Amino acid sequence: MQDADDLIEINPLDLFCSSLDTLRGTSIDQIIPPNSGWSSRPNAGSGVAGLPSTAAQTTNNLLAGITGGSGAYRTDRDEIQRMCRRGIPPSLKCAAWIINVVAAANPSMSKSDCDDFGTFRKVRVIDHGWDLTLKSLFPDESDLERAEVIDFGVGHDHLMNIMLRDHGGRPIPDKGIQSLTKVLHAARDSLGLEFCPLLPDVSCLLLSYMPESYAYATIRQMVVDDSSYFLAISRVQHLAWCKTFSDLMKRCFPQTAAVMEQIGALKPSGLEPILKRFLIPLLRRKHVLRVMDIYTGEGAHALFRIGTTLCCLAHAHLGDTIRECCDNVALFWEGVRRFAHSKHFRFDIFLHQAYGVQKSFRILTRPIFPRHDFVARLISNNEAWAEENQSNLPIHEDKKALGLREGRVPIVLAKHSPERLCLAEWLPPSLQSTRLELIYSSNHHGRSIEMFYRCCSSAIHTVTIMEVLGTDKVVGMYASQTWHNNPDGYGDGGCFLFRLNPNPECFKYKVGASRVGSFDNEELENISRLDDAGQLMISSGTFISMGVGEGGASGLRLNEDLTRGSTSKSIGFDNEELIAEGQEVFEVGLVEVYRFIREVDNKPVDKVDPWRGMFD
Repeated sequence: MQDADDLIEINPLDLFCSSLDTLRGTSIDQIIPPNSGWSSRPNAGSGVAGLPSTAAQTTNNLLAGITGGSGAYRTDRDEIQRMCRRGIPPSLKCAAWIINVVAAANPSMSKSDCDDFGTFRKVRVIDHGWDLTLKSLFPDESDLERAEVIDFGVGHDHLMNIMLRDHGGRPIPDKGIQSLTKVLHAARDSLGLEFCPLLPDVSCLLLSYMPESYAYATIRQMVVDDSSYFLAISRVQHLAWCKTFSDLMKRCFPQTAAVMEQIGALKPSGLEPILKRFLIPLLRRKHVLRVMDIYTGEGAHALFRIGTTLCCLAHAHLGDTIRECCDNVALFWEGVRRFAHSKHFRFDIFLHQAYGVQKSFRILTRPIFPRHDFVARLISNNEAWAEENQSNLPIHEDKKALGLREGRVPIVLAKHSPERLCLAEWLPPSLQSTRLELIYSSNHHGRSIEMFYRCCSSAIHTVTIMEVLGTDKVVGMYASQTWHNNPDGYGDGGCFLFRLNPNPECFKYKVGASRVGSFDNEELENISRLDDAGQLMISSGTFISMGVGEGGASGLRLNEDLTRGSTSKSIGFDNEELIAEGQEVFEVGLVEVYRFIREVDNKPVDKVDPWRGMFD
């Protein structure tokens, strides 16, 4: 027998908008699972979710609990949040996410007005507002072509990971990069955001299920009244969030907090995987999307609750290995990531633990997490503290010079501390607290590309430094993969070129919104910068090079006997001439290659994996 609601004639404007993958352009399953409690439209017994009959007896509408002021407020809101924790169907994420955010940001708004944001009734309004915004930001196509993705304080290395692998395991297509660029520029220029490290990842997640217009409208609601309910939109707020996370760890999980504090994981720079990256470096993508379902309704409180519980669970599994083998924050978070990707991690059980549901669990018995109003007051108190202490609390950790591991072959080009300090500032976080070990020297091993490959075979990450003969100039390149004979290209966006002397400068890979010309002389083909990111290192039996330029040139290239080099502006790096303006070819003096050694146990970074076998 059909329900009364099913017999009512449906107005198409009342239907919820379908989800759309603007970021990657993949198809989204538009089927709502039967008997799941979810509905394709608002009706008398549901909102975004068509609640089961038992739940419908306690709520008249999904969003009544968020927007109503009656005695049913708490019950209804809890039921909405429980359904979001169980997961929102992909086809409804666009509608559900924007309705959740609007309702949370505007508690006095009526239920029907909140619903409208997720239905076709608001499409023209939202799209028209977005069109006006785009016209003011990019009055000409050339304005968009010159625009770059804004990092909002997340940092270059994290931004490269966002572009190249963290959203779908592959580089984001050019169309997705362009959409992300537009949304982020609108957030900066129209909403006035300057520092908001969560925004690039949150924007990518929104664009995975929303058109550009809806992603921007959702972000606009997130920052209404400069509230930090969803996003930290200033350095002070970010520091306050970090202090709040640390306080909650010490309150709820003191043993885990003590371990994290010892290795620096509770410092602002140590909490980046959670408070700058939305847990994306730690969790599987399907679990990140479940967190997003929760976050759109509960805001930052969900990140604090889920983040602290994840740290505690990982600590319980990693055990004493953390104290024995973890000498840096990056290694700790790698252990957390391994745990969260292992068969031991069951996300639904984890959520039950995070939300205090009484359930037998052999590893962890946890206290009830503080309620939202308590955490909000804690953030507010910590904002005053952060305002007073921000000058003494850098968001990025101050770097120290890389150490040296001396051997029988004397170190020359990296001997002095200023050069090693520059390298520490440019390297990925996992390598910034290491020591350099010389593995190849042209003075000792000879000038042979075969010997170069043989010496480099023992290391994945290397720094190659060379002097320009007859000058005081020193240039080089950092390789994120092992150098070997491969003319087809390899490497990734972590590679970079640099000049150590004079005027030290690093040229890291950049992502633009536009396509660039091919380096193929015979045919000018549009090749994406992101596609090119997998061909940053090209080497053969006659040369080694990094960076791809037009006309077959390279950012930095050495010939087969390592006596002659060349440099030019390359795609992606956008480097200036490394040697001097107008000088592309140069004679090469000493060439040295270094690998990285851990300080804690004096072992090569590439050979140490304390988590190996732990989660098999």
